[in-house]
Amino acid sequence: MRLKKRFMLSLKNSLRFLPDRQYIKIYYCAKFGGFPNIDEPSTFNEKLQWMKLNCHDPRMVSLVDKCKVRDFVEKRIGSQYLVPLIGVYNTVEEFLGADLPNEFVVKCTHDSQSAHICIDKATFDFGAAARGLETALKRNWYWQGREWAYKGVKPRIIVEEYLRDRERATPNDYKFYCFDGVCKMIQCDADRFENHKEQFFSPAWESYGDWHVSHVPEGKLLAKPDGFEEMLTLSQSLSESFPHVRVDWYCIEGKPFFGELTFYTGGGFDPFHSKEDKLRDPLDRYLGDCLVLPEQARTLYV
Repeated sequence: MRLKKRFMLSLKNSLRFLPDRQYIKIYYCAKFGGFPNIDEPSTFNEKLQWMKLNCHDPRMVSLVDKCKVRDFVEKRIGSQYLVPLIGVYNTVEEFLGADLPNEFVVKCTHDSQSAHICIDKATFDFGAAARGLETALKRNWYWQGREWAYKGVKPRIIVEEYLRDRERATPNDYKFYCFDGVCKMIQCDADRFENHKEQFFSPAWESYGDWHVSHVPEGKLLAKPDGFEEMLTLSQSLSESFPHVRVDWYCIEGKPFFGELTFYTGGGFDPFHSKEDKLRDPLDRYLGDCLVLPEQARTLYV
């Protein structure tokens, strides 16, 4: 697995200077073993590649920014669903000099995978966090998978309160896949940093286990959380007027807290861990049917 990750990282770097379309086709082929049909896409991953190249809705630039998206959420559904904000900083030095509480989560506003969780300042490795954040601030997330919306996001550091869940060490992450304001699937991630559990469900909380190799023992479904119906309603409200957006939530003792908006799940390179050949993944086909591409997107948005 480590060798594969190193190979994919090396491939990304070697393809860096290719135009978007060529980069996407070669990287997709390396991931799935075949080239995508970008001109007439049918699967979810193929359609996400089409969206990257054609659907350049200017609203998306602010909505993938983990700081600016808070304004959108507050206006559309209310500030009570936002994780309490501690501070926003332009540099690592500003972050290190800030008056921080004993518990917090720090991450960059423009990327993924840069989060550091502090549950005790006395033992938190500020040096490792600083080094990670410094590297992340120099990185434009657009280059990772040519996800258009990230290209113009200003890199900053955001610190939010740590959401403590009495039932588990790390709060569950609920991801609502929405299409034109209608949720079609929910992904639940539990214990992401240890004994990771991941399952897909319908909006009626019916398992899509036949389509998906789960990260949990067979037959042990994750329970529908308290607050699920509220998260479902809020997700559909936040996703109105977008062909597709994934709305992510935490739910603490039945109270939903907004996580982020994602327009390109997995960068359009997520095989959903199918039991079948990755190019004929049933979940990929199902979500592809859900995503109706906007007509004349290039003329509308570019």
